[in-house]
Amino acid sequence: MDLIIDKEELIRGLSRVQGIVERRTTNMALAHVLLSADGDTLRLTATDTMVSLVADYVARIERPGEISVDAQNLFQVARQLPESTVHLKTEAGNRLAIVSGKSEFHLVGMSGEDYPPLPSRDDEAALAIPGTTLHRLIIETLYAVCVDDSRYGLNGAHLEAITAENGEARLRMVTTDGSRLSYSETAYSGEFNMGRQMLLPRKALDEIRKLCDGDKGDWAVAFGERSATFQTTGLTMMVRLVDGQFPDYRQVLPQSHKCRLILARTAFVDALKRVSIVASDRNHSVRFSFEADQLVLSAQNVDLGNAREEIEARLEGEAFETGFNIAYFLDIMRQTTSDELVLEMDKALDPCVLRIPGRDDCQFVVMPIRLD
Repeated sequence: MDLIIDKEELIRGLSRVQGIVERRTTNMALAHVLLSADGDTLRLTATDTMVSLVADYVARIERPGEISVDAQNLFQVARQLPESTVHLKTEAGNRLAIVSGKSEFHLVGMSGEDYPPLPSRDDEAALAIPGTTLHRLIIETLYAVCVDDSRYGLNGAHLEAITAENGEARLRMVTTDGSRLSYSETAYSGEFNMGRQMLLPRKALDEIRKLCDGDKGDWAVAFGERSATFQTTGLTMMVRLVDGQFPDYRQVLPQSHKCRLILARTAFVDALKRVSIVASDRNHSVRFSFEADQLVLSAQNVDLGNAREEIEARLEGEAFETGFNIAYFLDIMRQTTSDELVLEMDKALDPCVLRIPGRDDCQFVVMPIRLD
């Protein structure tokens, strides 16, 4: 292999694989990125056997070939190179020479033939989604995925096709960790066919989020019984789905409410941040007092003291008090934007639904906590 590539193009490609390669593994190959040169393209491949990324970058290929090297080391080298172009060349003994200006590195690698094979694909049906929309679906739900891998059925995102009230076909992404729930949806074209008891794993969602951030182009998303493929120009991510029967989340969604509070998002976020300073470290509990013309947040901490915040709001219904883990509301605020917010509840210990005015394509649910 012998090629010349733009430094920034190489850095962009290597940065994309950093979240996929395994850095602590007994299988050294899983910490490597496979470099394959052919035609006018350098292809970078990374896999941890569950998530695999294949991406193509323009290069001037003098001699085709392939080699795998430690992805993190190569990334660190590439970022420090002095010139705008990089010369990559394989050498005897599975070594990769990296030359840029007066800088020269020789990294120990492995034969491309020893690189782990990519997972097989069983996807057939495909749908099309703009990258910016796919990014929205993920950021509005990823935070609520359960981080406990032993809680099968909650450790990934559930996807399903639904029909909106206007008859529009929509793709809905739903996540929950048992204390909160989120869903986000979008219209789509094409065909959806995902195994009923399969989930998209957290790691895959996070990597796809990075890849499609700011991408206005279309992504083809294909599902099989055991795998999913996300593809756009020059880039393909293959994901092995996680076994797990997602719970019937519709049972958690309140069908009615007796209390509805409308308030400004900015004021709410600022108050949440201030009160969170003294909220209990154990469960971040904060008292929410729904009053006629305001929402009052108050927190007490035996070690730090107490805090109280009053936020101008408009209440529809009777006043009452309840408690929440304030961190859950802060997570929602980090992933959404709007001028106003709507909080809906039935009774003090019933789920709270947070809505964004003017949008019917997302919903956020937070379970209350008892305050002693």
